[in-house]
Amino acid sequence: MPRPQPDTVRLHTPADLAEALPYLLGYQPRTSLAAVLLHHGDFIGAARLDLPPAEAAWFDFAAEAAHTLSNPFNGKNTPMPDSVVLYLIDEPAPGQTGRTVATRLAPLAGLLHAAFTHHHVNVPLTLCISTNQWWNLTHDHTPGPGTPLPSTTPGPATVAFTVAGRLPAPTQDTLTTTFAPLTGPAADTLRTALDTATPTHHTTAHTLLEQAATAFSDPATTALPPATTATLLHTLSDSLVRDWAMSLPDTHTNPAARRLFTYLATAAVTPHTTLACAPLTLLAMSAWYDDDQALARLAIHRACHLDPGARLPALLREAFNLPVSNQKLKELARSGRPTT
Repeated sequence: MPRPQPDTVRLHTPADLAEALPYLLGYQPRTSLAAVLLHHGDFIGAARLDLPPAEAAWFDFAAEAAHTLSNPFNGKNTPMPDSVVLYLIDEPAPGQTGRTVATRLAPLAGLLHAAFTHHHVNVPLTLCISTNQWWNLTHDHTPGPGTPLPSTTPGPATVAFTVAGRLPAPTQDTLTTTFAPLTGPAADTLRTALDTATPTHHTTAHTLLEQAATAFSDPATTALPPATTATLLHTLSDSLVRDWAMSLPDTHTNPAARRLFTYLATAAVTPHTTLACAPLTLLAMSAWYDDDQALARLAIHRACHLDPGARLPALLREAFNLPVSNQKLKELARSGRPTT
């Protein structure tokens, strides 16, 4: 059954687009380049990239961002973007202001405009958002006072999205906290178990995963024994086991699988954080099944960061920008579990 689509929301002014960003992306980003991809003026996707901390990396970052975002749907039955609205989001350092941020990021806006133009993609608008204000950097590289975003009283874009059935967008930090590595005594216990654990045989891993999903069917279950957790994390590094685990939301329930994958992602404590790549990939898929696109995108972004060479997270990150349908994603998940 197709998912119901929200009513069309039309955005006309830079103020509308500045206010609409959390709804277009699904969450309120931080330290980001966000891009809204358009084809003949219609929204076809949104993406977010981390801003590089060093200005020396801006030229390469702009070139790579334009190359990636100008061709996100290559080979897919989806129109290519012919224009893109860009957002540069950051907060000032202590003692600085939002205007300082806009001034600092203005040269990056120019580099991005040139890079997208090179790929024949128009950039009609580039906005900087900082300290709950926005600046139009499309042509102005010496920003003046910012324009406040609506705070206590919703603006027209917020009203339009609310009428269309879109809930207020959470912050990026709120979402990423749900799968951040554990700390404290629980982390110390897990660290000891992870230091000594090794992968197990596929058949044993399947059984452990089935038992774990059954355990997390009870909402009261919040953790597994440290030894079992460590074994599962090491074993999920095997792509065959990870692919098999993608079908757990089908064989159990998606809430149970989602709680399990969230727990396993948080259990990959330092210095074993790279082991979170597999459960984060599985969490992203489970979140997408629930139409929680914001969490899905952030989880898969974190998975790609932990293992830049991992193919499945990279493919899913591209698919989420389409966005891919639940049915297509479930077909992919089922392909990881052999039929008997």
